[in-house]
Amino acid sequence: MKWFAPCCLFVARVCFSQNLVPNPGFEEFSKCPVSFSTDPKHFGPSRWNSPTQGTPDYYNKCAVGDMDVPRNWAGVSFAHSGVGYSGIYAWSTSRHNYREYVQCKLTEPLKPGAFYNLQFYYRLSSYSVYAIDRIGMALLSSELKLDHDSLLEVSPALTRINELETLTNEWYQASAKFQAKGGEQFLVIGNFSSNAATAHRKIEYREGKSAMLDGSAYYYVDDVSVSPVAIPGIDSLSQTSLSAIKPNEAYVLNHINFEFNSFQLLPSSFPQLDFLVSILKKHPPWKIQLNGHTDDQGTDEYNLKLSANRARSVGEYLMQHGVSPERIQTQGFGKQKPLLKGNDEQVRLLNRRVEVKFSDH
Repeated sequence: MKWFAPCCLFVARVCFSQNLVPNPGFEEFSKCPVSFSTDPKHFGPSRWNSPTQGTPDYYNKCAVGDMDVPRNWAGVSFAHSGVGYSGIYAWSTSRHNYREYVQCKLTEPLKPGAFYNLQFYYRLSSYSVYAIDRIGMALLSSELKLDHDSLLEVSPALTRINELETLTNEWYQASAKFQAKGGEQFLVIGNFSSNAATAHRKIEYREGKSAMLDGSAYYYVDDVSVSPVAIPGIDSLSQTSLSAIKPNEAYVLNHINFEFNSFQLLPSSFPQLDFLVSILKKHPPWKIQLNGHTDDQGTDEYNLKLSANRARSVGEYLMQHGVSPERIQTQGFGKQKPLLKGNDEQVRLLNRRVEVKFSDH
């Protein structure tokens, strides 16, 4: 593949507060694209690459012909903002589970227990004969460099699923709240579901402009964002140093995990609970209120009981590690007090929690 020599930089019209994604709108590049990619090394926007041997494409207004914006080999579309975007095959009939993905390194690793807004925009190319119901974003601690061009078997932090009948030729937003385990620093966008798990629909009135587009779902991607977000009134205990813990403030106990539909604590919960024990040992006069919360699934009665039992399980762990029962109170709120509104799995995950509030009297 040939490239033109001039170096150009464009500034996107969309700005994201504290966005950790470099070159989020695919505006910056070193060489203007002249053809669709036949090698993953040809993917052109600065700070982005292909994590596999799949060959994502780069489009920009600077190009003439196949890679132009708005009119290019895959369709006709202005950028969601600015003058550039990327393009990927997210599903195909011609090759089993053929996939393309785009990958970048965040400007800093995600912090343990911190909350983030994840967001990107995507659009079905107008020459794509098939549409699919999903696309997503994965956040990983290490960079992917794989020697295949098929499905990435990683768990996405965000999956946007649409009703196929409602799809139109426009930009859609994919977004979710995410709580980091800590250390995630690489972002990947694409379809992380197999062909069997991905619903698809043939758009009968369309004709592809190439053999691949005749049997594929090809999407443009633009304006990617990973931004820290504060949950009003609630801090993460994992993000707060021992010396900074204050009485009469509520904290979320991160990484407190239970068996499914159970109040039995899993061993992965113990490090966070041991940190809580150390706080109480440092402040012998303090008492704590443990409040259990569930997501919106299930009956009110069931969730109240489950949340109360989960808060009680945390209290029992503290007592087993030397905290006096007189210092501990527990209560279950069920689904009455969600942190966030919504019914996608990431929101539900954040709403399933145990909070602690310290009291110095």
